[in-house]
Amino acid sequence: MNRLFDRIAGGVAARPRIALAALLIVTIGLGAGSGLMTEQADNTVFLPDDGEVSAALVTLSQEFPDSAGLTNVTVIHRGDVLTPRGLAHIDDVTAAAVAIPEVAERLAVSNPVISISGIYKQALQTSDLSAVPQAQIDAVTAALADHPEFGPLLDGLIGEADGEGLAVSSIRLRTLGDPDALAAAELEIADIVAGVDGPLEVRSLSPATTNQESADSASSSMTVLMLVAFAVIVLLLFVFFRTGSDVALSLIGLAITIVGTLGFQGIVGPDGLGWIGQPNRITTLVPIMLIGLVVDYAIQSVAHYREHRIAGSSVVEAARGGLRAVMLPLGLAAGTTIIAFSTNVSSPIPATRDFGLVAAFGVFFGLLVMLTLVPAARAILDGRRETKRTLKAPRPVSDAIPGAGPVVERVGAFVARKPMVVLAGTAIVTIVLGAAAVNINTEFNSNDFLPAGGDTLTDIEALEEALGGQTETVTALVEAELTDDRTLRNLLEVGRAFEDELSRPTGAASGITASLGTLFLDWVDDTGEPEDNYDPELVAMVDEIEGALALGQSQADLQAVLDRLESLDPIGFAQVATVNPNGIDRTLIQFDAFTGDQDRTRQMIEDIEGLWYGDRDQITVTSGDIISLEVTDAMTESQTGSIVITILAALIVLMLFFWATEFKPMLAVIAVFPIVLVLLWVLGTMTFAGIPYNVVTALITALSIGIGVDYTIHVIHRFTEELEHLGSVEAATTRTLATTGSALIGSALTTALGFGVLLFSPLIPFQQFGIVTGITILFALVVAIAVVPPLLVVWAAYHEWRKRESAEAEVLVASEEAVRASSADSMPPAPVSQDDEVPQPAPDASDGTDEPPASHADHTIEAAPASPEPADDADVIDGYHPEGEGDKPPARLGDGTSEDSGEGEPTGD
Repeated sequence: MNRLFDRIAGGVAARPRIALAALLIVTIGLGAGSGLMTEQADNTVFLPDDGEVSAALVTLSQEFPDSAGLTNVTVIHRGDVLTPRGLAHIDDVTAAAVAIPEVAERLAVSNPVISISGIYKQALQTSDLSAVPQAQIDAVTAALADHPEFGPLLDGLIGEADGEGLAVSSIRLRTLGDPDALAAAELEIADIVAGVDGPLEVRSLSPATTNQESADSASSSMTVLMLVAFAVIVLLLFVFFRTGSDVALSLIGLAITIVGTLGFQGIVGPDGLGWIGQPNRITTLVPIMLIGLVVDYAIQSVAHYREHRIAGSSVVEAARGGLRAVMLPLGLAAGTTIIAFSTNVSSPIPATRDFGLVAAFGVFFGLLVMLTLVPAARAILDGRRETKRTLKAPRPVSDAIPGAGPVVERVGAFVARKPMVVLAGTAIVTIVLGAAAVNINTEFNSNDFLPAGGDTLTDIEALEEALGGQTETVTALVEAELTDDRTLRNLLEVGRAFEDELSRPTGAASGITASLGTLFLDWVDDTGEPEDNYDPELVAMVDEIEGALALGQSQADLQAVLDRLESLDPIGFAQVATVNPNGIDRTLIQFDAFTGDQDRTRQMIEDIEGLWYGDRDQITVTSGDIISLEVTDAMTESQTGSIVITILAALIVLMLFFWATEFKPMLAVIAVFPIVLVLLWVLGTMTFAGIPYNVVTALITALSIGIGVDYTIHVIHRFTEELEHLGSVEAATTRTLATTGSALIGSALTTALGFGVLLFSPLIPFQQFGIVTGITILFALVVAIAVVPPLLVVWAAYHEWRKRESAEAEVLVASEEAVRASSADSMPPAPVSQDDEVPQPAPDASDGTDEPPASHADHTIEAAPASPEPADDADVIDGYHPEGEGDKPPARLGDGTSEDSGEGEPTGD
């Protein structure tokens, strides 16, 4: 791998023009894909693919296209609505809207328009409301308020907001299998109603108008925010680099990265390869994120190039050496960031999946751009000056922030001497914020994606004030045998519960508006009205069945009731029920409910399911707010899994790398474990700050891992290099933080301010994301500077202890071997037989004694040296002996070998 890195770095530095030409070709190819970008998707991309609500919506649209697949267009009238001119204006607006050909063909079969002008025209028996005296209107208003049927209806149509009258009209449209044409009809209504002359202020509110305003706001605001981000980055880069060329190269690299990423999004989009869907609200965040992330790659590349220049290297050697120095840490950091984003590809939410793929590619391409552009361009630009001998000495990037160097040096000295104190404080902070993270608020509200101060959000707030909130149609899908008497009785019981406000489900704003039960009661209840739906034959059939045995009738008897009901009202029956002789039957229950409160919506679901006796899997409740609930639940579950997968994947990749390259897999744990702390700290801080964990802020988990591992790897990589070079843990720690620590502060400041522009976004989730990202970067910097170094100190002390233990063990083994050898020499000779010829030693001429032969002196060894005194705790942690102690220089740590082993064998962790 080292040879591969050397070849790549050498190739870019030696042939910079070829490298830049290759980068240009790739950029042009990717940039061409931007022409394949499509319009922004609506909120349906946040709906999980495999959720119960998703499946129910598909079934409803297929089985009940004329009733379940309805869109409600709310026309809002502001001013003196209960006046002759006001009511006449409302009537003109409603007539103009339904007269649009694209609208007329899509009007719902039943109750297509609900308007107070229609109610007053019927009550006053007139077609010209402008000619009715005000006194008559006041009298009708008083009479309607006391009417049991029209009173609640009027309360849901008329109110007051901001001190002026407000009335709403509802136009219900069918999809007819063409959602694009439906959206066009909704936008046509908005244009027409705003242009009808009259005394009232009129606007329409529909999914199409909401999506259009949100998309326009997101597009325009992101363009402005990107320009602001670029301006902030320019200022900060100039402070760090102090040279216009390095600033320009960084900006060019960012521009290339964004163009290439947007082009890639188009290539893999619906009009390209079809791997992802349309752009959505969170994929618009990718360019801002890349500005914040990729600028760090530029800073690190420039910083290492300058370090080699300052060390005396030539331009080409500095370009090669600087690139070689950053390829490993930046490659690992970007790799873990890519893994973090890529885990979103397994999310059940399409918008999150698309974001993960686009963001992962953006990080990869940004790394490729900066590792090619910066060294190649510097080799060309500075090479010319070097040839002309006009090249000036560069300024270290670590000195860009005044006073940062001495501060981080003192931090390094402190954590090297007191690592356990720092780690204890870290544990306390983690316990507090981790406990708070358990209670984080998880919610998703599509209204949060509406621009603050926009027409849509203003209208929604007005409806909240005037009518108690915006209402939506809730549709419950029932999949059960309709010939089972329990099913029909359940439908009737649910209808009765809705009639009583005390037993009505929480959040329900009306009684049942459509169901098989209400259709059935409509035909068996004789009100005496001339045009009332009443069939004596159906009543007789029901009486006969109930008279026999209500709970035990055969399916044939109930089938006859359904057949009779279908024959009486085939259109009405088709809107609420489908009978499948070869499969499951389906019916629906519809009513209006208030929106905007997830707790209320969740309770409403529980109440409805509680009204359905028997198998609760037979009923599935759907609505816009219920979709938001499913999104929240799916997001929480998928993000939890993604966090675990990302952390494990990053840990495994880094362990394999550190094991294969340095035989130190424990360094991977030191790199990843602090990021777990960052995640807990961020989530806990979000809880205290009241920031919810939603589909946008949930992206911070991947970003935390990406940014955090980036910082920790830089610190670890520099620490191991300095430790091998200096041999002292304290010196290595101080040097690491003085160089890499200072650079990380500058990088963190740049990234944080780059994301900080999101605070000026008109969308609340993006503002929250900007705040959370700033918090994340701060915490990632803190753990890189204050938590990782103590862990490295402990890790180095452990290695020092192992080496001492190994050295003492070697001495002990040598002593034991020597003792055994000496004992073997002093043992008496073994007895021999008489037949053996025993050689007789020659008498010593000097003293006549029998001394061992001189050759036996080889077996005499000196006594084993005593084991060295163990160093005190501080010395062990520091990893070196105090001055004046010991006979040897400090041992080198971190090289994976024993002290005297030469090339040595790896000792591991």
